[in-house]
Amino acid sequence: MRHSTTASRARRLAAAALGLGLVLHAASARAERPLDDMISPVSMPTVNEDPRVDTELRPMYMYTKISDDFVTNGGNYSVIAAQARIAITDRIGFIATKDGYIFLRPDDVVPDDEGWANLAFGFKGVFYRDEDAAFILSGGLRYEAPWGNQDVLQGKGKGLLNPFLSVAKGFGDFHLQGYTGPNLALAVDDTTSYDVALHVDYRVFEKLYPLLEFNWRYSIRGGGRLPIDQEGWDLVNLGSTDAGGESVATLAFGARYRVIDTVDVGAVAEFPVTGRHDILGWRVTTDLIWRPMGWNALL
Repeated sequence: MRHSTTASRARRLAAAALGLGLVLHAASARAERPLDDMISPVSMPTVNEDPRVDTELRPMYMYTKISDDFVTNGGNYSVIAAQARIAITDRIGFIATKDGYIFLRPDDVVPDDEGWANLAFGFKGVFYRDEDAAFILSGGLRYEAPWGNQDVLQGKGKGLLNPFLSVAKGFGDFHLQGYTGPNLALAVDDTTSYDVALHVDYRVFEKLYPLLEFNWRYSIRGGGRLPIDQEGWDLVNLGSTDAGGESVATLAFGARYRVIDTVDVGAVAEFPVTGRHDILGWRVTTDLIWRPMGWNALL
């Protein structure tokens, strides 16, 4: 009996030692890979792209209050969607960043409707990465196909081509990230635009990341579809003839929480900060990011 008790105690001590070893190893790995401690941006999710290459599934929900100054005199639309990213190597990844189902509820002009969004997909690659300096620079190319339903302001034109750059830098628990790139219309009916997105966060309590994000979209050239000067922000390209030269900027604030090493959740509220609002009155974006293999599994 004494031998059995001693053996049981030894097994418990061994298990505790193994658990402690795994915790210390994980902490050491995080210290050696400060890029892992960063989080992905939350707002403008179909545009802003994290520079890191990973494998992940990202379900999300967006609710947008249509501006009362918009041609529909207000209303709202909501989107249920899921993004997917696949790391082909540690430096090259496939991205699918726009899809989902749209519920359109305008107050005027067009009737309520619902249907599928366009599809956007492409590739991104790491140009430069320095783990010790917590710095990464990536670029990519994305194509938005006009696959969606026209009744929810999708499925028109010949699509958009989006070359982009994305960069991130960490300073301990403080992180900066930036994105920039044009959306080039492949038909004269669509509007060509240029985006800039900036993200800043600070990690507190190990797992909580309060964040602030700034988004700016400039219409380089108006489209040839609607004789108005208002555009559809990130989800909708109205092809407005008089939108060229106009821009809208927003601020988003909220947080991400790292539930476990492979799961993040996020939520932000977003508001225009320019005199122009176009379609965007305000928006709430929520998401969950699941990385089944964890960060940098292929490194």
